[in-house]
Amino acid sequence: MELATFLLLIGFSYAIGIFWYDLLPAKLAGKPWRVAAYPLMGIVLAEALLPAAYLGHAFGALHVMPLVFGSLVGVLVDWMVMTFRHPAEIGAPEMHTA
Repeated sequence: MELATFLLLIGFSYAIGIFWYDLLPAKLAGKPWRVAAYPLMGIVLAEALLPAAYLGHAFGALHVMPLVFGSLVGVLVDWMVMTFRHPAEIGAPEMHTA
């Protein structure tokens, strides 16, 4: 794997991790590598497990569909793990009235 492709994958996994954590009712981790780790794991597994016919178009030697769906699955796994390990810390945002 080329260095530029690896750096693109790390940057994309961090950015899409922040995107998914903001959309889901999950709490964004304080450590930036945790935000990138689970989406990266999901992306790598999706690239490895999906057949070549379902990979679709590539951008920078990375396929778009495994990037999106793998990162979503990775964030969902992290959300479930954190929910079962620390149920009091995960929850909906508090509503404040003016």
